[in-house]
Amino acid sequence: MSLCVQKILTGILTGNHSGSLSTSQWRDLILVARAHSLLPRVASMLLIDADNNFHIPPKVHAHLVASIRHETLFHNQVKNEVKFVNTKISGALNRKLIVLKGAGYVVANSSAAKGRIFSDIDLLVLKDDIPKVERALHLFGFVSDTDSEYDQKYYREWAHEIPPLRHFQRGTVLDVHHNIIPVVSGRAPDIDFFLSSTIETEYGVEVLRPAAMFLHSAIHLFFSEEFTNGFRDLSDLSLLLDEIVDDDDEVNYLFELAYNTGFENEVFLAFRYLERVFHKQVSADITQNFKLPIPEGFKLALNDFIFGKVLAANHRLVNVKFRGIAEWLAFVRGHLLKMPFNILVKHTASKLWRSIVKSVTGDVENNHHVQQKDVKEQ
Repeated sequence: MSLCVQKILTGILTGNHSGSLSTSQWRDLILVARAHSLLPRVASMLLIDADNNFHIPPKVHAHLVASIRHETLFHNQVKNEVKFVNTKISGALNRKLIVLKGAGYVVANSSAAKGRIFSDIDLLVLKDDIPKVERALHLFGFVSDTDSEYDQKYYREWAHEIPPLRHFQRGTVLDVHHNIIPVVSGRAPDIDFFLSSTIETEYGVEVLRPAAMFLHSAIHLFFSEEFTNGFRDLSDLSLLLDEIVDDDDEVNYLFELAYNTGFENEVFLAFRYLERVFHKQVSADITQNFKLPIPEGFKLALNDFIFGKVLAANHRLVNVKFRGIAEWLAFVRGHLLKMPFNILVKHTASKLWRSIVKSVTGDVENNHHVQQKDVKEQ
């Protein structure tokens, strides 16, 4: 199968596809959209927001309706969980809780919430509030998702968040951040720029304003080393861009915030691959706002090779030549962005060694913790 199914999918996601689909095209569309957690978004475009002449076969219609019901239930659960968490930790905060990424889209009623399914809830708090927040969450049933001493040290010394916390009954996973990229990267911004770029929601928490939301989404995508959800995240950026593209104040704020925090390149990459992958044109009136030189030459060609492939739909029905090489290059690039080379070598060696030991002997580290606990109890 060629990129035909991706062309259909991106056309629907951007409101630029019309006409009928064959039975096999409907089948492929559903398979690829579901694999990227985008079926509810496709359903929303086709059943709720779209102005098209699609004939939707009854069996396809049933899939779309079921996905919208799933989305509605999921979003209600997310809103309730956000309200619950905010109630339990608000007393430990010196400023209002900020909700990021997927959950942020949902509580903000952003267009990017449309059909958005995700696995965890991302929160942003002041770094000084982390110990109090963590204690409060432990008290109400959230426990660390890892027992590894190395992982605990990695998160707390080098990363921009504490280890994920999972509720012992409901299974809800919280990622509690104090910055938006790892501190060890050397590019972690002055978080006050983002803390001052928020708006309040009806749920008693704050979210990033639209321009800051777009920037954070771009940073999150182009600082990544794995692109399993890259196509979905690019779809998020498409919807987030629609929210600000006709608002001069938000567009100006986007470039001001990107310049002040050092992330103009991530905005450029977002614009470029929205155009190349989603065929979404960004006006020259907007792109002329870049203050720093944009990538060109070999660097741009390398970016095009990597992101033109890893941001394509990732499915056996979408044939992308040399995708494996591009994924490896993206993996290396992402890790080099997140940590200096010497730390990267140490981190990779530690992960490799632990993986080898675990494959041979089982989870030795956790067994060691259990043995230590037994000795202490004796």
